[in-house]
Amino acid sequence: MYQTRQISNYSETGSVLIVSLIMLLLLSLIGVAGIQTTIMQDRMAANLLDKGLAFEAAEAALREGESTLATAVPAGFTGANGLYEIGDSALPDWPAKPSDNGGSVITYTGSLSNVPVNPKYVIEQSNIVPPGCDLSTYCEPVHYRITSVGFGGSDTSPAILTTIYRTK
Repeated sequence: MYQTRQISNYSETGSVLIVSLIMLLLLSLIGVAGIQTTIMQDRMAANLLDKGLAFEAAEAALREGESTLATAVPAGFTGANGLYEIGDSALPDWPAKPSDNGGSVITYTGSLSNVPVNPKYVIEQSNIVPPGCDLSTYCEPVHYRITSVGFGGSDTSPAILTTIYRTK
């Protein structure tokens, strides 16, 4: 009734080995892809941290510049001590070269953790004539532009911020 058939053990030798090697190769490729993704995400997180540190450093320098103007407006916007007229040719060219100090800059006096280079800023005096003044009388300009540059965990991650500050 039942037929028995004898299967030769020699005809299928090595097929399990080939299949298992292919499966091992696929699992290795999946593992390598997962490691690459993890490394990329780690780099993105580090860059985001640097960007945040640079922004906070630049913001701190802006606030110090505003505080300087709030207490007493400095005299002599001649390009010395980080004080300029708007459009002065000696201004630092921070968008093109964040490490540029131009004629001079003001270095942030506070301390920031995790930031190797203290932020810098400049204050520019505007030529806007306030209402009620004319060119025959002297009126103190009431608008100033403060520009700051801050760096994150390294000096290759700059953030540049600008604000307009009005006195009185």
